[in-house]
Amino acid sequence: MPLGPLILSGFLAALAAPWLHRALPRRTSAAVSLFLLALFVSFARRLPDISSGTVSLARYGELPRLGFALDFRLDGLALLFALLITGIGTAVALYAGSYLHEHPGLGRFYFFFLAFMASMLGLVLADNLLALFLFWELTSLASYALIGFEHQRSTARKAALQSLLVTVAGGQALLVGLLLVGMMAGEGGFSLTTLDTRREVLHAHPLYLPALALVLLGAFTKSAQLPFHSWLLGAMEAPAPVSAYLHSATLVKAGVYLLLRLFPALGGTLAWEVTLVCVGGATMLWCGWLALVQEDLKRVLAQATLCVLGTLVLLVGLGTPASLRAALIFLVAHALYKGGLFLVAGNVDHEAGTRRVAALSGLGWRMPLTTTAALLAALAMAGIAPALGFIAKEGVYEAGLEHPARVTTALVLGFIPTVAVAGIAGVRPFLGPATRTPLEPHEAPVSMWLGPVALGILGVVLGLVPGALEPLLGDAVATVAPGVPRRPLELELWHGFTLALGLSAVSLAGGLAIYAAREPLRRLYARLPGARLPTGWGFSAVLEGLKKVADAQTRVLQDGYLRHYLLITWSVTLGLVGFTLLTKARWWLLPPGWGEVHFVEVVVATLVVLATIAAARAESRLAAVAALGVVGLGVALLFLFFGAPDLALTQSVVEALTVVVFALVLLRLPRYHPSRPPRPALLRDVLISLAGGGLMTGLVLLASAAPPHPHVSDYFVEHSVEAAHGHNIVNVILTDFRALDTLGETTVLAVAAVGVHAILKLRPRTEEEEP
Repeated sequence: MPLGPLILSGFLAALAAPWLHRALPRRTSAAVSLFLLALFVSFARRLPDISSGTVSLARYGELPRLGFALDFRLDGLALLFALLITGIGTAVALYAGSYLHEHPGLGRFYFFFLAFMASMLGLVLADNLLALFLFWELTSLASYALIGFEHQRSTARKAALQSLLVTVAGGQALLVGLLLVGMMAGEGGFSLTTLDTRREVLHAHPLYLPALALVLLGAFTKSAQLPFHSWLLGAMEAPAPVSAYLHSATLVKAGVYLLLRLFPALGGTLAWEVTLVCVGGATMLWCGWLALVQEDLKRVLAQATLCVLGTLVLLVGLGTPASLRAALIFLVAHALYKGGLFLVAGNVDHEAGTRRVAALSGLGWRMPLTTTAALLAALAMAGIAPALGFIAKEGVYEAGLEHPARVTTALVLGFIPTVAVAGIAGVRPFLGPATRTPLEPHEAPVSMWLGPVALGILGVVLGLVPGALEPLLGDAVATVAPGVPRRPLELELWHGFTLALGLSAVSLAGGLAIYAAREPLRRLYARLPGARLPTGWGFSAVLEGLKKVADAQTRVLQDGYLRHYLLITWSVTLGLVGFTLLTKARWWLLPPGWGEVHFVEVVVATLVVLATIAAARAESRLAAVAALGVVGLGVALLFLFFGAPDLALTQSVVEALTVVVFALVLLRLPRYHPSRPPRPALLRDVLISLAGGGLMTGLVLLASAAPPHPHVSDYFVEHSVEAAHGHNIVNVILTDFRALDTLGETTVLAVAAVGVHAILKLRPRTEEEEP
């Protein structure tokens, strides 16, 4: 199946899922799982072509002037992510059917789940920067709905809002950065295929650093790097299937994917390396060690996920073929074991009724299959042979040894808490003496243990037979690393007694020691200042500060008095437009002949001015309305003098109707009692009014001084009769050339009329009208 229909099928399936669940509630989970499995097989069948160097390209429309094209590309990197998205998605979809089987919103869950999956596929397959951004934002919206799926809980709503605000704010920065990158690359620069060939042009451009900063900001917010990491911890309010999918293989990996995808074009510079190594290293160390003091099982796993994301960002920042190779292997290993552990945590919560680490122990004999999945995942997480995690950890250390000792030291310090977390989340709840839990634990249904067991077994099988990953990872590395030949990677479980193996042993021993000392560490952490602050307190403080600023601003700018609104509006307009007019526009260079005026025009203009003054000084409402009518009729006469009889007629009719309607309305209002404002306020109003009139006069003179674009007027003259069959050019413009504008204005008037009618219908009934 072509790439476009593959992505489209995901969105169509999302639309069909709620209806399917309503018709066949017990079969929806199986149907969705089979659909995702079919997508997985469809992508897997392309592996031989991709391994041979074939890149699939597809285009489904473009907007050349905007640089947007719905282009898709399937290469090694895109295929790797597509397999993770659909493969782990299959396990999660099957799991969710049992985990949420009694939830009334299961059909809604599958809608958001499949929409998110399709958006992720679009993101990793996009070959256009703007198309990539489109799917990037769709993932943010879909993840917002998934995190806030249990919206009846305030904590879930708050977590969803936080994730949306952080990721969308980063997305706006990313959009500007991608626009700069596309502009810097020149012709065809929005194509990722073309962008990879403009590396030198981009690095030498003076806007490289601003563009890089904006792109990295978008990637950091999506992949929850410091200081944007708290949204991922809050997202643990989502159900377990959401946590397993979004936070192991998909959403949080989107930022890492973006860094990998843009590395050939933007990477390899000092700014790239320093920024990613520092931010990734800080995230790895800070969040890795904080995982040890968490009390909730899912939060332990979330902090460990942040640690791994920091490690991946650090490896991409190093930018060597070895570090990129290690990043891709580690990415696959993490997706397998972390997806399994999140599903295991869901099983524990579902069957034991709690996720408190201190309350969980001895579940092994009561949940044997879940325990098997947990132990296999913990084996990979700790980097113990024969799991794939062991190969990944050795690859990370080998990449670190190519750099200064401080990099390797940081990696070792990052892996030590990961080993301890493997014991906390994957071993402790199942081994040891049994504890009492809110529910009597028992094994989960087959659909809830099948996925985590399959992921755990796969992690071990790929460790024993790493050659199965060699073609795919080899092509992915060649896609990411410029100059690296396209050939299968050589992955081996045993490399001999190397320094990397020694570092692996050190991290394993350190992790076991930290695991044994976890309770004293937790008590020590509890004594530190700020240890009791809630998750996301910084975000909450910023949001609360913004609300206070908005409240203060609203009290100043919107006090309920129309005259104050007009005063503020005109003051800002005069300040901004007037400054530009005086400093930038040469409005005093008036067109020749502008001073040729006739006596009758002077008389009408004087009449308009006098009527305006009379309206401002009127002692009654009717007198003011009559004076404004004189102003309107004077303007109609000016239209007539300058050869626009149709506008003059329209203006006259509108003014007459306005005066009549105003007069009828004013007759029903209470008696008007004019009041004179204080002299300073009156002087202020007069000055602002005169300045406003002067500003509009200057703008009109400036517009008349600039010659109109000849092509526009010539086009209207040439095509009014031939194309629009009309001799009145003004009417043709309104009804044909600018028909959508006219339709919009007509719609506004119609909506206003409906609103007025509704307001009139809401008037209180009189005694005679009462039934």
